[in-house]
Amino acid sequence: MPKLDPESREARKNMRKQISGYGDYEKQADRKSTETAVREYLESRLSVCSDDIKKIQEAALMSQMITTWSDLDRLVSSFSDIRNLIQGTEYGISTFYDSDVIKEFDLNYLYTLEKTIVDIIGRLDEKIKHFDDAIESGMLSDSSRLTNEILDDLSAVRDAWEERRKLISDFQKLGLV
Repeated sequence: MPKLDPESREARKNMRKQISGYGDYEKQADRKSTETAVREYLESRLSVCSDDIKKIQEAALMSQMITTWSDLDRLVSSFSDIRNLIQGTEYGISTFYDSDVIKEFDLNYLYTLEKTIVDIIGRLDEKIKHFDDAIESGMLSDSSRLTNEILDDLSAVRDAWEERRKLISDFQKLGLV
């Protein structure tokens, strides 16, 4: 069984605190349930963020803040895209979930990728709050900057998720029993 470095152990520990049902990828019996817990948590968090953006969008529409409409449309669309990506991820012929032995696999990287994704999504709450405050106070000049910051974070989530998907997809039981 691969040894976890201190950073990965800490990442796994933090993930267990944040995500109900988060287990160990080291144990074959826990892999599917951990995968399910990660997806459900991310879906829930992204759904809340998306709903918050939609509320801001409604307020901007009601207030006729025309200059924010395209920014908000892009955000709503981007949240939908990332949620669809996470929901629709498949791992092809990977034996990651079937193999009872994991050797030559970077669990350290898997745990830190997941922690990175959760951390980025956690920061979105604050950025969405700033966006809401900017709309409420009429500071429309901040709209584009905040939109770009949120889109950059969603892009980072997408990149980390794709890296995670690739890591799991490329896993093959090497017959190292």
